[in-house]
Amino acid sequence: MKVKAVNKIKKAIWLLAALGWWGVLYPELSLTQDTCRIVWTEDMQPEEELSQTQIYYRLLSAEPEQIKIKSRLLEILASYFEKDKGK
Repeated sequence: MKVKAVNKIKKAIWLLAALGWWGVLYPELSLTQDTCRIVWTEDMQPEEELSQTQIYYRLLSAEPEQIKIKSRLLEILASYFEKDKGK
């Protein structure tokens, strides 16, 4: 029984590694429209619509304070653990 569980964990790790590598090789295919939302400030309005590749390279060259990362999964986990602390 333990061997099957270990094999499932190994397969899951390999699958996650493959998906991560896919994002390294083909960022334009892994950065979809619903992956990120761009919020422009008044002094940074773009002249034209940006392609996914342009967005990717702008993210790579952005300063740390220019990027705000939010994750719905992390929000759910944080609220779950906050509920546990209250008990």
